[in-house]
Amino acid sequence: MAFIEMDPHSFNERIIDLLDREWGLAMAGSAPNHCNAMTIGWGQVGVFWGKPAATVFVRESRFTKEFFDKHDTFSIVFLPEDLHGTHRVFGSMSGRDVNKTELTGLTPIMIDGTPIYEEASLALVCRKAYADVVDRAHFIDPDAYSRYYGHGANLDDFHTMYIGYVEKILRRE
Repeated sequence: MAFIEMDPHSFNERIIDLLDREWGLAMAGSAPNHCNAMTIGWGQVGVFWGKPAATVFVRESRFTKEFFDKHDTFSIVFLPEDLHGTHRVFGSMSGRDVNKTELTGLTPIMIDGTPIYEEASLALVCRKAYADVVDRAHFIDPDAYSRYYGHGANLDDFHTMYIGYVEKILRRE
């Protein structure tokens, strides 16, 4: 099966369900053997500076962040339901310690210099436009800080927000 490219303006997926309930993988890298992915449950898709855009959030402590910082592009990959179990591997293990791609049996491929997984049912290929670190001083919702940052291993391990222009949306035929 091949991918078909979709016009971002005709993208009508249930993005909240995809991110909140089905989760995705955020990926960056320079080659199939030099990329890293992590599970994401947060994100946004919309318009930024007049262009279709997607936002992902990556903690400072994540190995994937090194790849996001080094490369101009990233992808958001959604897997078919029968592969949803791989999210546990990508969300709980570090690429510093294990080869998550090898462990899950997924196949990284490059699309215009950006990694995605060949098994993806949907992939957004993005070019970075803006990045900023979540700042404790800007929290308006105190519950959000205490839930996601104010305790345990997450204490002040803030996310960097990466906003990327959506250059391609690819759907599995």
